[in-house]
Amino acid sequence: MQSAVPELIAGLCPDHAEVEIYNEKEINIPLDRDWDLVFFSYLHSYYEHTKVLSALFRQRGIKTVAGGRHASHFTRDCEQFFDAVVAGEPETNVPALIRDFERGEMKSTYNLPPAVPADIKSYRYDLIDFSHNRVRMPGIEASRGCPFSCNFCVLTGWETYRYRPIKNVINEIEFKVRWNRHYFGLLKNSFMFLDNNLGGSPVYLRELCAALTPLKKTWGCALTFNVLRDDRNIKALANAGCRYIYTGLESLNPESLESMNKRQNKISEVDEIIRKCFASGILLSFGLIVGSDGDTNEYLERLPDYLSELKYFSITFLGIMCPYPETPLFHKIKGEGRLLPGTISRDYDCYTLCHRPTSMHPSEVVDHFRRLCRKVGSISRIGRYYWTNLMASAMPSYKLTILGSGPEIISLKNNIRNDRRRYIAGLDSLEQWDADVMQELQIPVQRLS
Repeated sequence: MQSAVPELIAGLCPDHAEVEIYNEKEINIPLDRDWDLVFFSYLHSYYEHTKVLSALFRQRGIKTVAGGRHASHFTRDCEQFFDAVVAGEPETNVPALIRDFERGEMKSTYNLPPAVPADIKSYRYDLIDFSHNRVRMPGIEASRGCPFSCNFCVLTGWETYRYRPIKNVINEIEFKVRWNRHYFGLLKNSFMFLDNNLGGSPVYLRELCAALTPLKKTWGCALTFNVLRDDRNIKALANAGCRYIYTGLESLNPESLESMNKRQNKISEVDEIIRKCFASGILLSFGLIVGSDGDTNEYLERLPDYLSELKYFSITFLGIMCPYPETPLFHKIKGEGRLLPGTISRDYDCYTLCHRPTSMHPSEVVDHFRRLCRKVGSISRIGRYYWTNLMASAMPSYKLTILGSGPEIISLKNNIRNDRRRYIAGLDSLEQWDADVMQELQIPVQRLS
């Protein structure tokens, strides 16, 4: 799954505009194109790199625009390095910006109120080149936001939960999506919901599943763990073709969950819910975080044993607790003087420790992170995972989903492939190309400590 922001922005451009989209995780961005206007959407940790790209384009007279959560939170800082900043949602702001640009009256900042969910347009699926990523599936939005208030989440306090009319979602899937037909068409009827929490409203989720069932598509989504306590929801998801669910379990330690304000997760229910999902033909995939305030050396030492006790499990994300600057967690840690010195925006990537946890030394967190990436992503665990789960269900496309998830679990070891990394804020240097251009053009880093 990859970000669909380029296709989203392209869908908001006027019909007479010539549009090209690039995803730098799939293909290099050409630096010699003669574009009139370039939109950048990026994560916090890519801010320095995006500033470099923007500077190189602006040298050639190309206008650049920054957008996304970082740009919305650090609008004043971004205004120094981009010609315009979209500080709100794109549906209202991008068309207004383009109109002003065409009149030569583009403003420095655009922050119009968000559109109602019914006005969210379909993506420009025709611009996706699946040859750049042959296992990519098209992405669709049914809702935005989340009703919960986890203190480490970038949504908390900034984005309300709302959802699109179901008929709009179904119409997009039936008539507008372009499918990936590589690998003999194995993915030609598969897509991903890009929603932060597709189960934010269980009633809406069940109604959406009822409408999806006749389409006979295979799909995946992300939702919060509490949704799976209700057997009605699991049944509705399975019947509608859902074969993959990612949920942020985050921790198997109740104290850690309490420190995150993640009260919707109940550790006592994990094993039973996992078994129900796999038996229904749904691969339940988890994300785990180390370095939370509730974590201890004893808990992290025993974590592989806890995971082994969960017979059916699939960990596809393993990261380090990241106090993103717009979150309640950041303000708490900053107020307590626990941000590490030398922290820059590049460090906020979920693989770098930016603060001192309450019960552990930073070096201990990094040691546990490295060890867990090796253990959880080991070949022996993948073999046991296949042996346990492959025959758990006879639902259509289930076995293909299980087989396809193995490489994703193994990829956890990629987190620690760079031997030069220290994984502690202020100790890891920028990528060399970015550092060289920033020095040449005198572009400063954004310091957040």
